[in-house]
Amino acid sequence: MAMRFGVGFSDAADPFAAAVEAARRAKASVAAPELAVVFGSHRYDQARLLAGLGTELDPAIITGGSSYLEVSPAGVTRHSVVVLLLSGLDGPVRSADVELVPDAAANAARLGEALSAALGPGKGPERPLGLYFGSFTNGWENEMLGRLQGRFPGLPLFGGLACGDYDLGLSHPEFWTNHQYGGGKLRRQSARLLSLGLPAGQEVGFSVDRDWTLIGPPVRFTRCDKERVFEIDGIPVFDFYRQFLGERHSADFFESMIQRFGFAVAPEGSMADRAVLKLPVECDFGAGSISFHPSEDLAGRSGRLIQVSRPALIAGARRAAEKCRDALGGRTPELVFMVSCCSRGAFLNSKVDAELAAVREVFGPSVPVFGYYSGGEVFPSGASYQDAAGAPAPQDGSRFHTMTLGLMAFAHIGSSGTSETSESLTPTAPTPEQELKALRRMLERSEKALDDSDSFMSNLSRKSYEDGEKLKEQNRELDMKNQHNLKLQEVVHRYTPHDVWRRLGDNVARGQYELADEAGHFAFMFLDVKGFTGYSEKHSAAEVVAAINDLFKPATEIIYRRGGDVDKYIGDCIFAAFPDPKAAVQSGLEILAMFQDRKARGNPFSVRIGINAGRAVRANVGSTARREYTYIGDAVNLAQRLESNCTPGRLLLSQDVYDQCGLELPPPERKTITVKGKLEAISVCEIAP
Repeated sequence: MAMRFGVGFSDAADPFAAAVEAARRAKASVAAPELAVVFGSHRYDQARLLAGLGTELDPAIITGGSSYLEVSPAGVTRHSVVVLLLSGLDGPVRSADVELVPDAAANAARLGEALSAALGPGKGPERPLGLYFGSFTNGWENEMLGRLQGRFPGLPLFGGLACGDYDLGLSHPEFWTNHQYGGGKLRRQSARLLSLGLPAGQEVGFSVDRDWTLIGPPVRFTRCDKERVFEIDGIPVFDFYRQFLGERHSADFFESMIQRFGFAVAPEGSMADRAVLKLPVECDFGAGSISFHPSEDLAGRSGRLIQVSRPALIAGARRAAEKCRDALGGRTPELVFMVSCCSRGAFLNSKVDAELAAVREVFGPSVPVFGYYSGGEVFPSGASYQDAAGAPAPQDGSRFHTMTLGLMAFAHIGSSGTSETSESLTPTAPTPEQELKALRRMLERSEKALDDSDSFMSNLSRKSYEDGEKLKEQNRELDMKNQHNLKLQEVVHRYTPHDVWRRLGDNVARGQYELADEAGHFAFMFLDVKGFTGYSEKHSAAEVVAAINDLFKPATEIIYRRGGDVDKYIGDCIFAAFPDPKAAVQSGLEILAMFQDRKARGNPFSVRIGINAGRAVRANVGSTARREYTYIGDAVNLAQRLESNCTPGRLLLSQDVYDQCGLELPPPERKTITVKGKLEAISVCEIAP
């Protein structure tokens, strides 16, 4: 058996008469309804509207609530009532009604207990569908929905929150006033959860549009109390928005405008592939905070500013309809249930019908679309019934949204794809005075929206220019710092052993900020300039420095050319290390030749060079305030002792160095010497150039 749907509409001025007319129109298609979903304009006297419904329908089957705008085959209407009647369900509809409290966990527990009691101990329908309609609480509906789905796995939820007069503005005391219909009772702060069974062959498709435009760089919520945000990127939240909205506007303007600029918040958990939209819904100017819904702890989270545009909303509605149609395998549905956000309706203003028209373009003009503009939307994440019922809660199950549009379409396998409506549902033609008043109201809102947008774009342009100038200045400062750092590196490089510089650079690139101690075999050279002490006593400081550099510069170049590294300069002495004895001896011979050339041109100095090779430790010595990475060991000490015992103008090599260097050297003068630190005399080879 297929489900049957009947849709009724009325925009009669009297709420009682409107409810009666809408119910009768729907009953013309479904005479014995099992469920009635009703949305009545917040402008109506809600008690009289519900009383009128009770004369035509069993009060126990009535569910729904007050709405900002109503959706039916008559279009998107204001000050109207729409009724959807359903029959042909698999088993009776089970419902649970509770009064809501601020604690989401408590609401979930009470709703769960009430629905469990209504379902009873027996086996329920094989393919249950959940409907949720309730009042706005504090934005923590997702915590409640997650707990409910944990208790009732496989029950996808669709619905929304009742709505009041959105046009009053966030700070108006009546802004949050809304009403719910539950079992014939008019409620102010309640929720109704229903479970109904889909008959065999009945397919359901879902979709949601969250099409906003990213307009800002990533930011971080730096000071928050859960959903209440005080600072963004360290900037007070109102000052952050004033960068775009300007400084000199009233609180009403501020509250109106910020609802167009929410945040796409970086998700957590299994929702890592989807951004979560957060809409600013409450401004506390005294505390300096803005609350964002759906509520969750935003401390430390990152997001990007987003902006709504009418073309994007309309295009998004079309994509949502296409996705919903695809979920039905291309079948034409008998009915499409549409829930859109009151913020979308207010922003679309005169183009609000275009959102519904985009949906109808996809499904065709013969498919009735029923629904309302709500205070918050509840949709499954899955597109097909199987995906929606199997999605793990809470991250990927049914979720509470703001500023979105959701669709639920019903198609029965083998049906003709049509739904009966007893008559053409056409809104009552307004009088010329009513039409003129409505047009003026829309024009005023459009003009205000245009002025507000102009103000935003002006401030955004100004901020972009100022940010650009700041960026240029920061780039200039950064370039100067880079030039300074490059020069500093160049200078430090000159004062640092080259091997130490290179290895430190490699380590820092890997995130390591110290060189490891190591042991190895090296060749060491000590070079001492003879006659320099007496020279320095008779000459100026500038002359002394020039004279020593005239010798050290070519000596250093020879050392580096032969693969060595100057570890340090010690007065008129050079201490250098080499990878092997051959390189050290070659350097020593070249330095002797250089000194001979200088002496032939009148240089008064001579040189002594001692070279030894052996095992040494290369280690960090000193303290955290000042340290060196140098060589320690007997091989180093002996090289210095050889230099002290060397005849000026010659090389004094240890016997091991002479044997290992592999060079054809001038005949050495072999001798034994006694040095400090050695108990026995050692064999050495002294070489003249």
